[in-house]
Amino acid sequence: MTSDIYDQMRKEMCYLFYITSKEVANRFNKYLKQYDISFPNYIVLLYIENEVPVYIKTLCDELYLDSGTISPIIKRLEKKDLIRRLRTEDYERRVKVMLTTKGIKLKEEFSKISEDVIQQFDMEKEDSLAYYQILKTFAERNIYTKDKNKKS
Repeated sequence: MTSDIYDQMRKEMCYLFYITSKEVANRFNKYLKQYDISFPNYIVLLYIENEVPVYIKTLCDELYLDSGTISPIIKRLEKKDLIRRLRTEDYERRVKVMLTTKGIKLKEEFSKISEDVIQQFDMEKEDSLAYYQILKTFAERNIYTKDKNKKS
């Protein structure tokens, strides 16, 4: 590959999205390895509030995961005794999950991971805030709005 082509490829957004998202996940995974938790498992645990059951369907909707993706995550977290399933009395097919005591304790240990990972990126606070705002704007315009259009 010639230098000109490589330079152009590096500048293309799709390439930058790919390598940055991969690097972010890799950095989180380095921390999560000690807990035997993957990045998607971590995101699910972060979303579930302590002692507040949440429908699996809500997890799918809020985390943009389909049921084929969330089901194995739920099974792994349940097997590790980090969450437990709750069947609703009104409709047995609607399942909620909630953190176990072990899950709550593990989640407390996670509290500094995001901060540590963000500090590793060697970005000034202003750059970090700008990056956050760009990601948030992207999500609001391209992801969250798709949900509103589906529901309309």
